[in-house]
This record gives sequence, structure tokens and C-alpha cells, in this order.
Amino acid sequence: MLRRNFLLSGFLLVALSLLPLTLFAQDKNMERVGEYEIYYDVLPTSFLNPQVAQGYGVVRSKGQGMVRVTVLHRLADGTSEAVKARVSGHAGNLAGQLNGLSFHTHEVGQNQGIFNLATFRFVHDDPMRFNLRVTYDPKKPAHELAFIRRLYMD
Repeated sequence: MLRRNFLLSGFLLVALSLLPLTLFAQDKNMERVGEYEIYYDVLPTSFLNPQVAQGYGVVRSKGQGMVRVTVLHRLADGTSEAVKARVSGHAGNLAGQLNGLSFHTHEVGQNQGIFNLATFRFVHDDPMRFNLRVTYDPKKPAHELAFIRRLYMD
């Protein structure tokens, strides 16, 4: 019970600590697909404080990044609900060297948030191409999400 409360507190801390980053970059890091919104962000794991990294099960390290994907379903009344989506894909450099990403689903609180997280290695200031497949509704085909980001070591 104590471990569960600690993990729940850690997840809430994670969500709150990354909220400003997500809000700052929402316009560039969101795609609408019908009634669904797919949010994504990429950052070095060294940006996480130790408790947040532990809550995610992520090792903080220079040269290690993380990609997070969250899906919301917009309801007719204007509210939204978190969706337990499946995410797969790969990341690589612009020369075509690819590495598969292994996503893990994390839930924050009771229906307060669901996100998928994967870690990867990166080279300082080297552009990385991300190609992801996001399955947000089992009755619909996966949405292809592609973007390029640069990460920097601190």
C-alpha cells in the first residue's frame, strides 16, 4: 500500500512537472484525428528530477531521451477523456539508422491521465526522426505520426 501511494504520488509529480512543457508546446506537438487529439513530446531524461524518473521507471542519463504520447477523446459536451492507446514505432538519425521504440503505458490516478512512454539514445544536437503508429480506437486504422526533433545534453 505504501509503495502504491508512493508510485501514485510520483506519477502525479511527473504529470505536474511536465505540464508546463506540454502546455508550452501543445500547438506544435498535437495532431487532431477526428474526435481524438494525439499529444506528443520528446525530452532528455536528464531533465527529469530523480523522483519523477523513478516513478516512470526511467534512468536519468546524458544521451538518453524519452518520447511520451497521450491521446484524448473529445466528447460531444466539450469535455475529454483519456484513451488507453497503443503506440509503436522507431526513432533514428536522418541518415536512416533506426532503432525500435518499446512503449510502456502509464496511468496517473483514476482516469486522470494515460500516456505511453519509450526511451532511446541520442547524440547531442543531432536531428532525430520519429515515426510512430498510434492506435487510439481498435475499430480504426492506426494514425501515422512523424516528426523530427533535436535534443541537447545538459
